[in-house]
Amino acid sequence: MQVAEKTQVVEVSSADTHDADAGPSEPARQLVTPAVARPKKAGTPEPGRAAAAVSGPEGGPGTDPIVRSLFAPASGSIYLDTATYGLPPRPTVEVMERALRTWQAGTADWIEDWDRPSDRCRGDFAALIGTAAENIAYLPAASVGAGVVAVSLKAGEQVVVPVDEFTSTLYPILVARERGAIVHEVPFEALAAEIRPGTRLVAFSLVQMQTGKTADLAAICAQAESVGAEVFIDATQAVPFVPVADLLSKVDYLVVAGYKHLLSPRGTAYFYVRPDRWDRLEAHNANWRAADQPFNRYFGGPLSLSSTAARFDVSRAWLPWLGASESLRLLASWRETGLFAGVRGLADRLAAGTGVPKPGSSLVCVPIHDGERARVALAEAGIKASVRGTSIRFAPHVYNTEAEIDRAIEAIRPFLG
Repeated sequence: MQVAEKTQVVEVSSADTHDADAGPSEPARQLVTPAVARPKKAGTPEPGRAAAAVSGPEGGPGTDPIVRSLFAPASGSIYLDTATYGLPPRPTVEVMERALRTWQAGTADWIEDWDRPSDRCRGDFAALIGTAAENIAYLPAASVGAGVVAVSLKAGEQVVVPVDEFTSTLYPILVARERGAIVHEVPFEALAAEIRPGTRLVAFSLVQMQTGKTADLAAICAQAESVGAEVFIDATQAVPFVPVADLLSKVDYLVVAGYKHLLSPRGTAYFYVRPDRWDRLEAHNANWRAADQPFNRYFGGPLSLSSTAARFDVSRAWLPWLGASESLRLLASWRETGLFAGVRGLADRLAAGTGVPKPGSSLVCVPIHDGERARVALAEAGIKASVRGTSIRFAPHVYNTEAEIDRAIEAIRPFLG
């Protein structure tokens, strides 16, 4: 890359650039040219931002020196397990470390240093999925959004879910069944066909974590619209690699946990609620942060919820959301760089090398025999992935390269089922 030849990333420690109680949004890295600083040329990326490209840098997104420098996987390791948890960028770690120090010292302003900085996440996440910030609420976990929707189900109302749906989406629906809702558990591939007149809600993961399969969102939305059913999606394993913007107007609710592909701390999640559902869905978790002016009144009525989807906000865990604010800032800045397409390219390369169908996301689930020996082989090769029974789940991200994918293929080749 041209940028790589002319620039290098220099680590700037928080202690060198910040007071102990400095605001959390200040940058902790800078770009300088070797030996002599020169004016930044047009097209040189901002700190932490890769150079724009149509399909990402040659060799995979992890070959971009700026992107690679933002992550610190263990030396000699290849991390391909983002579907379990994503690696945090350095600015995410640094902002949380600063917050820990100011917490320890008792010098932080909880509003300005810890709470308000994460307000930016609403717009950054909205940009990732292609909607307006006012349609996004903050949650501590995706299951909270599923619960808010499920509690609105009444006796006799029909719900369609996959038979092997992740429990954080399925369990709230099954609790509703205890109240009299009628739940139809159907094959994942048959979701659209099973949405019939009388269906109130279809709820599913857009990308299945255990198989890597991607639901036919267009068909599901079209069928749901034709019978007046609502659509709830858990897109945790999809965003930011599976585009949803073109169909989002036909989706009623969407949740995404932040600690996987959004590279954020656990305890952060997002809840998209379509504007025409704001008044129809009860804010069962109403709290001070869901108010129209959350910092103006902490005691007494009347009820004054936000006029936007922020009415569904849950009060934020400060440090995780501080970290999320940095991760989402970077992810939003990478939307037009080709890095996300590069990650999909890595997944396609892995699928081709292991003889499995091309995935519709960044997840590749490879059937194997002798799971224990495969686990040992991966560990000896320094490769981190999820070995689950008779399959291995790989999930690359922007910190990975084609060379790492090739090493993973070689390591599991003897075990391919």
